[in-house]
Amino acid sequence: MLFELLKSFLIIFVFAIIISSVFIRFKISPVIGFLLTGIIVGPSALGLIQDHHLIETFAEFGVIFLMFIIGVEFSIKKLIAYRKEILVVGLIQVVFTILTVTLITLFFLKKSLSTGIFFGSLVAMSSTALVLKILMDRGELTTSYGRVCFGILIFQDLCVILIMLLIPILGGKKGSIIDIFFILGKSLAILSCAFIAGLYIFPLIFHQIVKTRSRELFLMTILVLSLGTAFFSYKLGLSLALGAFLAGIVISESEYALQTIAEIKPIKDLLMAIFFISVGLLLKPYFIFSNLKLTVLTILLILLIKISTAFLSALIVSKNLRISLLTGLILAQTGEFSLVLALEGKNFGLIEEKWYQIFIGSSIVTLFLTPFLIEWSHKLTDLFLEKISHKSYLKLKRRREKKKKEEKTHLRAHTIVVGYGIGGQNIVYGLKTLKIPYIIVDLNPDTVKTYKKKGEPIFFGDATNVEILRKLGIQNAKALVIVIGDNISARKITLFARKENPNLYIIVRTRFVAEIEDFVKLGANEVIPEEFEASIEIFAKVLHYYKVPRNVILDLLESIRKNHYKAFRTPVKPLLTSIENLEFLREVVTETYLVKKESPLIGLTLKALDLRSKTGATIIAIKRNEEFIVNPSPNLTFKENDILILIGTETQLNTTLAFLENPISFSLKTTSILK
Repeated sequence: MLFELLKSFLIIFVFAIIISSVFIRFKISPVIGFLLTGIIVGPSALGLIQDHHLIETFAEFGVIFLMFIIGVEFSIKKLIAYRKEILVVGLIQVVFTILTVTLITLFFLKKSLSTGIFFGSLVAMSSTALVLKILMDRGELTTSYGRVCFGILIFQDLCVILIMLLIPILGGKKGSIIDIFFILGKSLAILSCAFIAGLYIFPLIFHQIVKTRSRELFLMTILVLSLGTAFFSYKLGLSLALGAFLAGIVISESEYALQTIAEIKPIKDLLMAIFFISVGLLLKPYFIFSNLKLTVLTILLILLIKISTAFLSALIVSKNLRISLLTGLILAQTGEFSLVLALEGKNFGLIEEKWYQIFIGSSIVTLFLTPFLIEWSHKLTDLFLEKISHKSYLKLKRRREKKKKEEKTHLRAHTIVVGYGIGGQNIVYGLKTLKIPYIIVDLNPDTVKTYKKKGEPIFFGDATNVEILRKLGIQNAKALVIVIGDNISARKITLFARKENPNLYIIVRTRFVAEIEDFVKLGANEVIPEEFEASIEIFAKVLHYYKVPRNVILDLLESIRKNHYKAFRTPVKPLLTSIENLEFLREVVTETYLVKKESPLIGLTLKALDLRSKTGATIIAIKRNEEFIVNPSPNLTFKENDILILIGTETQLNTTLAFLENPISFSLKTTSILK
C-alpha cells in the first residue's frame, strides 16, 4: 500500500515537473500542466496510475488550505465591505444560471424539472480553487473585477451546502423543508461560535505559542486550527472547504495573519498541484472522442451560459461594461464542486452515466481553458469595447489607466523595516517625521501586539520567508532596512529581497566589520557594523571638539564608510600638520536667536542695529521662512520669525543675546557705564 502510494506520487511529480516546466517556459499557467499530467498518467491514457482515490484525498487538502489562506487574506471587515458582491451579484448569477439551464433542459432535452434544477446547479458553480489561485498569482484579486469574482465564488460555495441538502429531495428521497432550515440554522450557529472563538480564544492560543519562538509549534497550531475547524464544520453540515475558509477569516483579525500565510502557502501550493492532477485523472479521452459533437456542443453551451450570466449579474450591480465582461470571462468554467455535486447526483439518479461522463469531460476542458481565458480577458474585452464604440472605448481605457495608476500607488516607494528594537524604532521615528511611508515586520509577539495597539503598521512575520516580503510589497518598495541581531537571517533577507527587487536600496545593520563584504556580495547597498559606528561617532565628536573643520570631518567619515571601514582599521595619513594650528577655533562658537512677535528688532536694519561694534558678535546668516540668507545686506530689515545665526566667542554671544532682547535699554546701560 505504502509502496504503491509512493510510486504514484513519484510518477505524477516527475511528469508534472517536466510538463509544467515546458508550459512555464512558454508563459502558460502551470495549472494547465498539472491537468495535462493527470490526463496523461491516468487510466485512460498511459495507465500509469490506476487507483487514484488516495491521491484525490490529498487533493482535497489542497482545496482546504487554499480556502484557509483566502480566509486569512480576506478579513471580516473585507467580507462586510464585499457584502454587495457576495449577496447581490452572487445571488443573481446563481439564479440566472439555474434558470437558463433549467429551461434548456426542459424544452430541448425533455428532462424533468428536478433534473433541470440539478443541471443548472452544476453549471452555476465556478472553480474557486483555480480562479482565485490565478487571480492571486496575477495580483488581481483586489481589483474591481477581482472583488466581483470573489463575491460570486464565495456565494457559490455557500450554495453548495443548500444544493447538497436538496439533491436527495430532487432525487425523490423523502425529506422536508424543515430539515433544510434546521441544518441552515445549525450552520449559522457554527458561524457564530467560530467568530467568538476568533475574537477571544484563537488570539490567546497564538500568543502563547509564538512566545515559544518555535516555528514547528506555530505551523502545527495553524494546521490544528484550520483542519480542526474544517472537521467540526463538516460534521455539523458545512463543507470542508467552507469550514477552512471560516477558520481563515477568524485568524485574519489577529496580528499573526501574515506569518500564517507564509507558513501554510508552500503546503497549499503542493496540495493544490495534486488537486489539479487528480482532476485530470478523472478525464476519459476515449469517451469524449466517441461523443465528440455532443461534448463540444456542451462545452460551448457551458461557456456561453457562464459568460452571459456572470456578465449580466455584474452589469446589473456595477453598471460597468469592462468589469462585467472581465467577470464573465474569468468565471466561464464549471468548478471543482460541480464534480462533487455531479457524483452525488449520480448516486441519487439525477444524472445518467452518459451525461455524467460528458459533463465531467466538458468541465475539465473548461478548467483547462480558464488560464488562457483569464490571460486573454483584457485583450478580448478591449477588442469587444472597441467594436461597440471607439469613443466609449477610449474613455474607458483612460479611466482604466487612471485606476491602474492609483492602484499602483498602494504600498509603493515605501520603506520596509525588519526588526523593531531600539534601532528599528529610531528609524521609524525618522520616517514618520519626514512622512515617508513605511511598514514594519518583527518576530517578537509582544512587540507586535504593543505597537499594533498604538496604530503602527507592524506585522508578526519571519522576513526570511519570501512570501512575507511579497506581502510587505517588496517589489514596489524603495528601501529595506534590516535591523535584527540574527545575521544568518539578515543574509537570507538580503538575498531574497535583491532577487525580488533589483532596484531596492538595502541597508543592513551587522555586528562585525568582517561581515560587510558578504552582505555587499548578497546585494546590500549599505552595511553598518555596530562595533565601528559607535567608535566613529565618538571619533567625530572628538574632532568636532578640537574644532577640525566640518568638511574635513565629513570627508574623513565618508572615506571610512566608502571603503567599508577599512580606513578606520589601518594607519591614516594625517589630514592636518598639527591640531594645535586649530586651537584658536575652540573659542569660537555659534548661536541662534528667534525674532519674536513683539521684538524691538522688527523694522530695524542690520546697519542700524550695528551689532558687531556693540557686542563683537556677527550675524552671518538669517533663516526667513524657507529662505536661507547668507551674508545678509546691511540694509536688510528684520521681520517677525526671522532666525538669526550668530558667531563669536562665548562671552560675546552672551552679551549679544541680552542686547537683542532690548537694544535701547542695553545701549543706555552701556553708555551709563562708559560715563
